[in-house]
Amino acid sequence: MSGKEKRAFDPLRFFARLKRSVRKRVLVRKFGEVWNAKSVFQSRSYDSYEAYLEHQKAKLETHDFANYDTEFRTALRERLAALDVAWQGRTVLCLGARIGTEVKAFLDLGCFAIGIDLNPGKENRYVVQGDFHHLQFAPKSVDVVYTNSLDHAFDIDRIATEVLKVLKPEGLLIVEAVQGRDQGVNPGFFESFFWSNIDELIGVFETAGFKVTRRTPMTHPWPGEAICFGPA
Repeated sequence: MSGKEKRAFDPLRFFARLKRSVRKRVLVRKFGEVWNAKSVFQSRSYDSYEAYLEHQKAKLETHDFANYDTEFRTALRERLAALDVAWQGRTVLCLGARIGTEVKAFLDLGCFAIGIDLNPGKENRYVVQGDFHHLQFAPKSVDVVYTNSLDHAFDIDRIATEVLKVLKPEGLLIVEAVQGRDQGVNPGFFESFFWSNIDELIGVFETAGFKVTRRTPMTHPWPGEAICFGPA
């Protein structure tokens, strides 16, 4: 056999992929692609907050995160290690953490880390059920908040307020954001909120009481920026 050997047919993998594909087609028919303009931002149109929750919870049913878990964990750990932060022993909250890849990257650096997600899946050791619009953690209890899921927001201003609430007075917020429409990037089916450029997103958090301390270009898992915020 010339070239790369063909991968042996795996019926379990095939039917799992087929199931995810069918489920996504059902969701596309249900939620469609209607977007509303909200000032400089765009938000997906939902009949209710409950419909938004149903849509976002379904992402775990339509994606295979195996490669993402390995590759993104390595890329994020390297980005975090390059920051001038003593990570050992820091308490970290990861928002919209899916299966917990970002949590694992912080654990690799010696942090005490936990994630929240609307649908963390079964027997997830790294992520608990939670909504980043209504954080269940005590005020001023977390050293670091991390998220790369702001394009899944329903109310971005509410999220910024919730983050400010749980962070300690000298806490650190790390936002990793994909480039916007000005750079030719468009939201996918599970995104619910989007921007024209990252400066617009930064403005939301500056208005909420944060200031930017560092901006770093990134390429994985998508082209964008890693932005560090401290208290204003």
